[in-house]
Amino acid sequence: MCFAKGVPHDQASLRSMLHRSVDHFCDRMGNEPEEAQMEAALAETEEELSKYVCEFMEDHIQENLPESLQESSPLLQEAPQEVRCRFQRPSVTAFLEVQNPEESIWARALRRFQGMLRSLQQRCWDVLTWLQEKAAACLQAISSAVKAILGELTDLCSSVGQLFRNLIQV
Repeated sequence: MCFAKGVPHDQASLRSMLHRSVDHFCDRMGNEPEEAQMEAALAETEEELSKYVCEFMEDHIQENLPESLQESSPLLQEAPQEVRCRFQRPSVTAFLEVQNPEESIWARALRRFQGMLRSLQQRCWDVLTWLQEKAAACLQAISSAVKAILGELTDLCSSVGQLFRNLIQV
C-alpha cells in the first residue's frame, strides 16, 4: 500500500488533517476578512475536507477488505467511486441563508463553517444509508437465489427418494 503525502490513512491521521483544515481556514481568513474571502476560504476548506474523507475511506477499504474480495465483486469495485461521487457533491445550504447585518464576519464564519460540517455529516449519513440499501438488496437477491436452489434440491431429494423406493419395490 502506498499512501500519498499528506493523505490520511488511519483515523489519527484523518483527525490531524481535519484539524489542520480548520487552521488553514483561519489562515485564509486573515485578520480582517471580507465576505468574499470567507466564501472562498469555506469553499476551499470544504473541498479539502471532502478530499481527506474520501482518501481515508478508500485507504480504509483497501486495508480492511480481504484480498479475496478486492477483485471478485464488481459491486465492491464500483462502491468506492460511487461513494466518492455521492460524498463530493457540492453543498447548497450556504446559498439559502439570510444574513444578519449586525453579525460579525467571524460569527458568520463560525455559523457557515458549522453548517458546512453538518452538510458533510449529512452526506456521510446519506452514503451510509445508500450503502445499507445496496447491501440489503444484494443480500436479498443472493438469499432469494439460495432459497430457490434449496427448494429445488429439496424437491429433487424427495423425487429421487420416491424413485428409488419405487425401484426397490420392483
